[in-house]
Amino acid sequence: MLTVGLLRKPHGHYIGKDFTLGETKIMNWIGPFTIVEVLDKCLDDSFPRAPEGEGVYVISQKCWRGKPTKECIPLYVGSNTGKTKRFRTRIGDLIADVFGFFGEETGHHSGGISLHRWCRQENLNPKNLYIGWLQGCNCVRCSENSIYDLLKPIWNLKRPQRCRDHKS
Repeated sequence: MLTVGLLRKPHGHYIGKDFTLGETKIMNWIGPFTIVEVLDKCLDDSFPRAPEGEGVYVISQKCWRGKPTKECIPLYVGSNTGKTKRFRTRIGDLIADVFGFFGEETGHHSGGISLHRWCRQENLNPKNLYIGWLQGCNCVRCSENSIYDLLKPIWNLKRPQRCRDHKS
């Protein structure tokens, strides 16, 4: 992938435009934002929102610019759990669970539960974690696997499912 530019957004964050040679679809990294910033800006229509449909998100301990790297201490990489319009909902599930809104036998998101336990262990408030997302993917599953392989996030307990269409 080749980064072709960074656009500064009004909120001080960047959108990095990436593309793979030969592909026509441009993918945008949005963020990162602290989780508290996402929550604080929930009523601000000018603040970027994760897409409803397809995307891949990264949770990290440190801020990054353009696109996430290992230096941001990637903690978790995730996406839709299928070909559904649940990407934004999936991020909401993660945020609920990272703040401890799950029970002994219930929860919405295994990554959120793992991150919550890690935050407790490290005495780190989850509101200070960073989240950013990639939108405009040609194939979410292939993109998630590529990002996972590149970043090697600490708290993904298992590798994302391989793409059935492209054999990633």
